[in-house]
Amino acid sequence: MKPLVIRIAAAAVAAGLVGLSTVLPLWSMTMRAPQYPKGLHLHAYGTTMVGDLRELNILNHYIGMPPIEAPAFETAVFPIGICVLVALCLLAPVNRWLQRGAVFATVSAPLIILMDLQWRLYLFGHSLDPHAPIRLKPFTPLVLGTSRMGNFESISMVSTGTLCLLGAAVILAMGGRLSRQGQASLPLEPSRRRRAIAAAAVLLALLPSAASSQTRALQTRIDAATAGSTVTVDGGTHHGPIVIRGPLAVIGINNPVIDGGGIGSVVTIEGNDVLFRGFAVRNSGRQVTEEAAGIKVTGNRHTIEANVVQDVYFGIHIGGGDGIVVERNQIAPGQTHGARPGHGISVWHTRDTRIRQNRVTDARDGIYLSFADRIVVSGNEVTHCRYGLHSMSSRDATFTANVVKHNLLGAALMTSDRLVLRDNRIEQHRTGSAAYGVLLKDVGDLVAEGNWILSNRVGIFAEAVASRPPRKAVLTGNVIAGNEVGLAMQSNALLTLTENRIAENLTDVRALGRQLAPASTWSKDGRGNSWSEYRGYDADGDGIGDLPHRVDTTMDALLARNPLAQAFLYTPAHLALETAARMFPLYRRPPLLVDERPLMRMPQRGPR
Repeated sequence: MKPLVIRIAAAAVAAGLVGLSTVLPLWSMTMRAPQYPKGLHLHAYGTTMVGDLRELNILNHYIGMPPIEAPAFETAVFPIGICVLVALCLLAPVNRWLQRGAVFATVSAPLIILMDLQWRLYLFGHSLDPHAPIRLKPFTPLVLGTSRMGNFESISMVSTGTLCLLGAAVILAMGGRLSRQGQASLPLEPSRRRRAIAAAAVLLALLPSAASSQTRALQTRIDAATAGSTVTVDGGTHHGPIVIRGPLAVIGINNPVIDGGGIGSVVTIEGNDVLFRGFAVRNSGRQVTEEAAGIKVTGNRHTIEANVVQDVYFGIHIGGGDGIVVERNQIAPGQTHGARPGHGISVWHTRDTRIRQNRVTDARDGIYLSFADRIVVSGNEVTHCRYGLHSMSSRDATFTANVVKHNLLGAALMTSDRLVLRDNRIEQHRTGSAAYGVLLKDVGDLVAEGNWILSNRVGIFAEAVASRPPRKAVLTGNVIAGNEVGLAMQSNALLTLTENRIAENLTDVRALGRQLAPASTWSKDGRGNSWSEYRGYDADGDGIGDLPHRVDTTMDALLARNPLAQAFLYTPAHLALETAARMFPLYRRPPLLVDERPLMRMPQRGPR
């Protein structure tokens, strides 16, 4: 291979590695402590810092350390420095001195970055507030290696972006060496020198234009489309951010990818009547303050369907409008670079919107409604989130036929009014202090019917629901089974429960105060609930027990005092305690509740 070709190839590869370093972390730190066994992570990029910043800044507050944030000067200078390095790499084939200068610059850049980081770490450790709640002596975390601060151990190291810069220097040096082996160390002939300069100039000119055309090609097609027309995108990877203004249909076939490059929202939909379908959307910005999303929506009558949204902060964020449809999307914000994810589908100040048949996982809240009216959430599957379904300050929302499982909490309905929770399957929420299938708090009118609420630590937690007269909260036809506690109710929970199946819970009903609200109703129109603990009979065969069902608190009171006694549930010791309570008034406590018309058979309702 000709020496000139070798130098040009090495220069192009080195320039590419320098450019790649802008989207990769330059430095990473992991902090471990007994209370954080998985560690807290911090990653420094050229223009930002990401990771568990919120948790780290909370901890830093207690010891008086300033909040961690990207330094303004360095983040402003970094893009300029990268442009200079790319230019030096591409000009390296012109002569030996430019080649040596490019090698020196690409080696120096990571060293300067590490020195600056070490100086910043020194300032953080020596700027402690003397009035902080926890006082520590000034300290200096190491930019490379292991340091200890109290009960925390920090491990710091260079990351892939720095390795790209060093790799660029090595390739430039090797390119120069290989070219000299194939050619005597003589000055380039004028013709060869001119060709080298021309090649470097072409590379310098083509690099930004290629990047720009790659970034702007899809946006240009969208901007050029006439109102109401259809833009079809066939496969490939397209660089965002992308803005779509309706009316317009943008349809992907063969799974085209839109990559946001870690900056802001990947796709922004504005105006009215946009159809956005069939894309893989990924890699949004991750700064909490910018609330970046895979797909950000404002306006009216949009349809977002059959997209795959992943590696983003928010999945789909709707920030105002009417008549929007979000259906058949797969959404997984994830935790790339250690960032805490946002909501899978977030709906704010929006009306008459349908969210149906989406699959959401690895988000903060799966589907979150805030100040929204007349929203229908149906047929979705939500797993491995904080809250599966979450309504705050919303009205006339309907949640129907959703599958919500393996989250920290299933459905949290709070400070909302006129809600319907129907035919949902809510199960396997067992981890954490609020492992509830359904949380009801400060809710006005509520209808909860036909739901299966299974295998949670607490099936339904109720407080201040219905929130005030004449509001009503009616639970009918639900299956509440296999939970540690079926219903946990504050004394201000005024519920009407009828035709529910309450079965095989360790504790069917638990009062979270001294007693349940006397106004709660356990039967209506002559029909109560079906209880697996009912010990009565049905002599006349009408399907209703001839004796009332009384929920006793004897065993539950024992469990409240000593949770280890749970090991004796359904053993001869438990049966003996129940028998003693029935036979000897001395041991009998007032019933927690009385269902006057208990059902003998399980109501045939709820999702299968």
